Amino acid sequence: MMNHIQSKEQYTELIANKKATVLFFSADWCPDCNFIDGFFDEIMEKNKEDFDFYKVNPDTQQEVCAAANVMGIPSFVTYQNSTIIADMVGNDSRTKEEIEAFLERSKVAK
Repeated sequence: MMNHIQSKEQYTELIANKKATVLFFSADWCPDCNFIDGFFDEIMEKNKEDFDFYKVNPDTQQEVCAAANVMGIPSFVTYQNSTIIADMVGNDSRTKEEIEAFLERSKVAK
């Protein structure tokens, strides 16, 4: 189960970490997000040594979305030391392979 970001302050603290942090911008009403939820636990398990994972609900965390420049969901942004090191932003559906490739790009950027 993924932790949820509850405030802009929490977001600011998490993105400053030395360990890379992946934010998954997702909402319950989003069919593409729900599709990703079906396999995301497996991806998190495989990558937990490299990344911390958090979910951001755009309906309750508009400030976080604005700070991350996320306008559509599902989106992914990886931060390290308060800097974006990789992102996959937009409202396109994402496959498991695309998300795994995004995490590989994030690893290279660390």
